[in-house]
Amino acid sequence: MADPPDAASATVSRSVAVWVAAITALGGFATAIATGAFGLIGKSKPTPVVQHWLRIESVELPKDGSLPQIDRVRLVAQVNGVSYGFPTSVYSVWAPVGPGMTAERYPLPIGAASYRVKFYGFGLTADARIPRYEYRGTAEYAVRRLPIAGETQTLQYTTSGPAGLSAGMIVRYSIE
Repeated sequence: MADPPDAASATVSRSVAVWVAAITALGGFATAIATGAFGLIGKSKPTPVVQHWLRIESVELPKDGSLPQIDRVRLVAQVNGVSYGFPTSVYSVWAPVGPGMTAERYPLPIGAASYRVKFYGFGLTADARIPRYEYRGTAEYAVRRLPIAGETQTLQYTTSGPAGLSAGMIVRYSIE
């Protein structure tokens, strides 16, 4: 008995369909490898997010008769345009200077290639004057070279006269 014409074309269509499905699957697999959908080729590992910290360790006051006599300080650290105040206590805006001075840590901006650090300082005298101190430059640290420890910035006493170039505070800090 002869097959009806529809049955013969269906048999051919089935074998063609198997070949088309095999070619499509092979093409899809090749495309997935090329685009990295399986994670084999084309994808880089995600860069881990690292939080760096500025740690203000201490402040030293050089002994100089031409400078105001202060025993408490307030610092402002500027890192990439973000300001951090030291101390951060809710009870006082002034920190005592000397042995046992409390260190504090501040989170730095994530994703920066480098950190530009500059300190400003304020002192409190016995007669309630507030002399101002400033670092005259900016220190820059590449993130790939971190951590750093034992860094210092010498802040100069700022006045309107030529005596404003005296070293008045030394800030010790690190970037973790």
